[in-house]
Amino acid sequence: KTEEISTASSLEDNAKVPKTKVEFDKEIHDFGEIEQGEIVETTFLIKNVGDKNLYIVDAHGSCGCTVPEVTKEAIEPGKSAPISVKFDSNGKSGEVTKTIMVTCNTEKIVENIKIKASIKKKKKINEPNLNYSVGVNVRSVLLLNHYAKKQKN
Repeated sequence: KTEEISTASSLEDNAKVPKTKVEFDKEIHDFGEIEQGEIVETTFLIKNVGDKNLYIVDAHGSCGCTVPEVTKEAIEPGKSAPISVKFDSNGKSGEVTKTIMVTCNTEKIVENIKIKASIKKKKKINEPNLNYSVGVNVRSVLLLNHYAKKQKN
């Protein structure tokens, strides 16, 4: 008697599920240049190219700034499903690459896809030039002291 597992809910269950093969429409997505603080989104397609149902147990990013969303339903052979990925660039700058780890019933168990971006720091509007401000204030104090001394004499 053969029972088909409707969903693999843990790594232990995943080890018992027959293995299949997957392909992604792309392995890396480049957002290009974005501004710091921007939240960007892309979608990867995962395709089951094997002959057994594909079960995605988990998907997570290499840090909290990268959040993937995947189906918990079985993906039949020949079918595809989207993996939506949101990236929050808040607090990041420069060239950034993040990995999304997709745990599923393939030989590798964890399939990796990546996103990358070139993050421009936000220009701060009306930020005072502290060096100039401090210089002006020190000079003002010195001038006031100078005139105060002259008054006393």
